[in-house]
Amino acid sequence: MTPYETRIGEREVSTGPGWSLEWVDRRAGIARVRKAELAAIVLVEGSATAWTVTLRGRRIPVTIRTWRERILAEAEVAAAAHAGPVEITATLPGLVVAIETSEGASVEEGAPLLTIEAMKMQNEIRAPRAGRVASVLVSAGETVAAGQVLLRLE
Repeated sequence: MTPYETRIGEREVSTGPGWSLEWVDRRAGIARVRKAELAAIVLVEGSATAWTVTLRGRRIPVTIRTWRERILAEAEVAAAAHAGPVEITATLPGLVVAIETSEGASVEEGAPLLTIEAMKMQNEIRAPRAGRVASVLVSAGETVAAGQVLLRLE
């Protein structure tokens, strides 16, 4: 196991054998990546775990974390997902066409909660985690705005 986790966006990556990075101007963040006869100049910006690498005009977000940082980040996400009530909001404006749950109902993670029609497409809103539906704040046939609270989950 490597001592570091490297991610490009949400995808974990590893460097292939033979690749190297040499600094051209470390203060300016300019480096050269090289493998045999292949080479490219890159701009490296960032600090700690969050970096951006610019390669041929494309800005690529890169995350580099030690094993300890990775475990702590995963624990923080897990704790946030299971802590306290959650407000489920509309991600875009639309029309509530169906409500698939009711107040007091127990739901599992991924269970359908309601359906919103937006731009002639039906979007099913699912439970982000298991819990009990504390309140349903909309009704079928109601128009909702982006960001509007639809229901609360405990």
